[in-house]
Amino acid sequence: MVDKRLFSLVPGVRGLVLGKIICLWIGLVSDIALAGTVTVLVAALFPQTSVHSALQSIGISGPSGFMLIAIATLAIAVVRFLAHHFATRLGTEAAERVKLGLRSELYRKMLRLGPSYAQRARTSDVVQLTGEGVDQIQSFFELFLPQLGFAILAPLTLFAAIAPLNMPTAVVLLVCAPLIIVIVGAIAMTTAKTFKKYWGKYTDMGSAFLDNLQGLETLKTFDADARAAEQMDRNAEDFRVMTMRVLQIQLRSLTAMDVVAYGGAVAGIGTALWQYVHQGHTAFTSAASFLHVFNGPTLGVAAVLFVILVSVDFFLPLRQLGSYFHVAMNGMTSTKRIFALLDEPDRTYGDRQLPQGALDVTTRDLGFTYAESARPALHGVTLTMPARSLTAIVGESGSGKSTLAALVAGELEGYDGALRIGNVELRELSERALTGAVSIVGARSHLFAGTLRDNLLMACPGASEGDLRDALARAHVLDMVDMHPQGLDMRIEQDAANLSGGQRQRIAVARALLHDAPIMIFDEATSSVDAESERLIMRTVHELAERKTVILVTHRLADAVDADAIAVFDHGACVETGTHAELMAQGGQYATMFRAQASVEQVGQRARNCGIAYAAAPASNTVEHNVKQPESAHTQCTPMTTFQLVRRLLGQVGDLRPLMVLACCFGTLGHLAATFLPVFGVMALCAAAERPVWGLSVGWAVAFMVVCALIRGAMRYCEQYMNHNLAFRLLALFRGQMFAALRRLAPAKLTGKGKGDLISMVTTDVELLEIFFAHTISPTVIALATTVVYAIALLFLSPWFAVLLVVAHLLIGVAVPAWFARALHGVGARIRKQSASLDDDVLDDMRGLEQIIRFGQGRARLARIDRQSRALWGQRVELSARNGVFGGFDHVIIVLVTVCAALLAVFASRGDMAMAARNVTAMVLVVSSFGPTLALSALPASLTQTFASARRLFALVDEEPAVEELGTLEPEYHGMRMEQVTFAYGARTPVLRDVTLDVPVSGILGLQGPSGRGKSTLLKLLMRYWDPQQGAVALSGDVLPGVDAHTRRRLQMMMSQETYLFDGTIAGNLRIANAQAGDDELREALRKASILPLVESLPQGMETPVGELGGRLSEGERQRIGLARMFLRHADLYLFDEPTSRLDALNEAHILQSINELVSERDAAVVLVSHRASTMKIADEVLHM
Repeated sequence: MVDKRLFSLVPGVRGLVLGKIICLWIGLVSDIALAGTVTVLVAALFPQTSVHSALQSIGISGPSGFMLIAIATLAIAVVRFLAHHFATRLGTEAAERVKLGLRSELYRKMLRLGPSYAQRARTSDVVQLTGEGVDQIQSFFELFLPQLGFAILAPLTLFAAIAPLNMPTAVVLLVCAPLIIVIVGAIAMTTAKTFKKYWGKYTDMGSAFLDNLQGLETLKTFDADARAAEQMDRNAEDFRVMTMRVLQIQLRSLTAMDVVAYGGAVAGIGTALWQYVHQGHTAFTSAASFLHVFNGPTLGVAAVLFVILVSVDFFLPLRQLGSYFHVAMNGMTSTKRIFALLDEPDRTYGDRQLPQGALDVTTRDLGFTYAESARPALHGVTLTMPARSLTAIVGESGSGKSTLAALVAGELEGYDGALRIGNVELRELSERALTGAVSIVGARSHLFAGTLRDNLLMACPGASEGDLRDALARAHVLDMVDMHPQGLDMRIEQDAANLSGGQRQRIAVARALLHDAPIMIFDEATSSVDAESERLIMRTVHELAERKTVILVTHRLADAVDADAIAVFDHGACVETGTHAELMAQGGQYATMFRAQASVEQVGQRARNCGIAYAAAPASNTVEHNVKQPESAHTQCTPMTTFQLVRRLLGQVGDLRPLMVLACCFGTLGHLAATFLPVFGVMALCAAAERPVWGLSVGWAVAFMVVCALIRGAMRYCEQYMNHNLAFRLLALFRGQMFAALRRLAPAKLTGKGKGDLISMVTTDVELLEIFFAHTISPTVIALATTVVYAIALLFLSPWFAVLLVVAHLLIGVAVPAWFARALHGVGARIRKQSASLDDDVLDDMRGLEQIIRFGQGRARLARIDRQSRALWGQRVELSARNGVFGGFDHVIIVLVTVCAALLAVFASRGDMAMAARNVTAMVLVVSSFGPTLALSALPASLTQTFASARRLFALVDEEPAVEELGTLEPEYHGMRMEQVTFAYGARTPVLRDVTLDVPVSGILGLQGPSGRGKSTLLKLLMRYWDPQQGAVALSGDVLPGVDAHTRRRLQMMMSQETYLFDGTIAGNLRIANAQAGDDELREALRKASILPLVESLPQGMETPVGELGGRLSEGERQRIGLARMFLRHADLYLFDEPTSRLDALNEAHILQSINELVSERDAAVVLVSHRASTMKIADEVLHM
């Protein structure tokens, strides 16, 4: 049931759990002492006729006697307070230690697995396991495990307290206790698989959300976000159904436990009454003279009263164990998934070191096959890459170039054949030797959220500012940095969303230069930079080759011309090697590829024949619009008071109010039954003692006890079912509202928002709302309703007890929670903020794990995660400490009220035996009435995070989008126009200033210019990601704000620099553009994108999974599938942002021809952004920015 590794993972946890068990046990002993004290005080009322003689009979008279009562009460109250306080603190300490250890171990595991971890687990799963998955274990260690030990001790302790009074009663109660253990065990056996499916659905939902979130720009571009929202709603509904299935299992078990527990209490009380009526004997031996009331030939009233007071508590620890079961199962299921990941075999390294100086790289018969792929990515590769030279690796997209680079860099494992660095087999190298020897810059090199300085210092922590500036200058990006007000301390947002593609790549190059490894690999490192930057970076590459081993993976053959050696790859094999001159002389595949540039030149002839056409008139109603700029990328809490927040949450209930009303009714009946069960027991005792209350006989009182036991079990089921049915329907609604808000905000307002934070919102934050809807609304109503009923009942028994009860309940249910809530001000918001930050950082680190390992920053990044975990630990310990203090106050109040009720019963009886019976009954009602109100007292601790989560969710829902899509015009396409447009991101320097541009009705318009000049921004303004601060953008003469969004997306289409592929199949990704497309249409689109032969060669064809972020495909393959998606869409305007930046000349020629065909066949317009002169050959007109 419990994985023992959890204890070995963090030393001292066993002691903390044991300490909490002991504290819980001490609290139970104090409760027994309180019950004994109360029994001693009131038991003498029955045979005595005056207060004085009653007190004398138990050895209490005069001031000293009352002082003894006061001291005993104070001692019990202090012990109860301390026991509760330390139990709460020890449980939290145990849980937080385990969480810290587990989170650290998970991170270390990711470092040991390396970048290939994605072959074992989805990134979203890792984020969820590291965040909420670890948090699920908190309840297991904080609540369930200590309760398990306490649940074993409690019945034995209570048995030891009751047995000396009456063995038959003690035996009956003890016999019923194991039945609850049997029920809990049976549930554990039957629900393990269900909980596994439940957690699987939960993580799948988080993964699907992350996938849709990251690809939301693509979904909106293709007007497919509504379909994705419908799928998300179906996922949420499936999860709700699964959750209700789990809940029903739990509720059936809880109902059975309640019936056994309350039925057992009835059996115990009934046995005690039987013993009393039939003169049963007690084996009690007096430990003190004043306890002689328990002695005698028959079971006395005192003993029966004591049994009544403790009988329900006899089963309370076991019932509490059952109520913790679902959180325990969540924790155990989460633990199994975590350990399943921890049990994955580590990446294996050797122990050999490399010699100093330059290192060559050689391969012999090298082969590699990706997991779940039948086709080898490399086979039979024999190649030498000498030291102090530049070796260029060229070939068509998907030919294995990047796979070879990844193998040399150590990013992949499991190769066949030989791969040697410096005459040492790569698999024999130590991790430090391998990561220190090779530095790699890829087309998608990750930049971490933080500052530019932080990113650069990762590669060389000891670098001076001069070193950093020199690296930036060699990467041709220093000018951009110097223009920024913050320079090296400029902020880099998550996913480097505030940088252009070229800027991002050049910073990655600068970072790699700082690493200064003897082997440098540039894998399409200049694919997104302009021609001049590319020329300067290539000059730096050649300079590096004079003293290092440089491997250049490129599809741009011009970059390979001056290489010392060129290796040509085709379908995973190295088919040619030599210099440029030698390969051209051979007339083989390299020469064919190089001459393909001529075919690219010929593609451009369409422009001379067809030309470009513009609208006859400019935009007729251009106006100036103001764009709404985000103040921050992070979701801020809306300034709502708690009252406003509660009112808004209640407003979400809507048509589900009947469920809420039924839950309140069922809960009220259930709690009344639980409270009146011991009250009817006392009435039965009074009737047996010939002092009936309300004329109730023993038989009727026992019958009512049985009815109460049955009602409690049934009502518990009904209340919880209604509560959770309401809650889970609302949680599904919230998830839908959240995704709808993200759709509205995307893409402009999502730039820079933490994706890990957003995953946390759709999972953890939404789940926390369950506390409000399932565990706050009805408990509040129940506490109020039951208090009123109790007060009315007490008015008919003894009015003074009604006053005492109202005062006590006001203290516990109003005063203490209000005081508690003030003490917790801001704690929940800080916990949620730090949790979100942790999720963001984990996601960021998983995305850049290769760089973390490469630069030896694993320990530093882990320390950062640990600091955040410890900060969360501190916040939760603060919450726990305050919870322990105020929970302790509740127990102190209950102790004092209980003793006051006993004293009131004694003094208010005034020797009247009939009144004494009513007073004792009233006392038991007061003592038993605190359950519903105690639930209110605990709410501040539960709601502090819930309200913080609600504020975060409502802040997202209320956030204003950058553009309001309220237009209603549905024009046909007659060109677009930008008129005197000025645009800046927030308060930064304008990216575009006073730009006027006409977009053609048909033909190809090319846009060229250095990186960072606003080319991509211009396309996004045409797509209305933003509105300009000045000027206007118009479609067919109508300004974009007035045009219907769906019409606009039907008319125009854009492919951005970074092609996003969803975690599904090739066909599924294509159908995002056209959900109704048949297989023939998909094949034609793939043909136009020059990738059909590759897809048809795959065993699963178009049903081949592409993996997370398209990770099973090469950069070029991803780009071509993105292009195929564009060709599927029948639009009038196509916007291409670097469509061939990662393609070889042959594929580029084919795709440019397809774009030409697109324009000719559909009479469409194309705006083409590219740094490549070859790409611009098809443009009818080229504008330079």
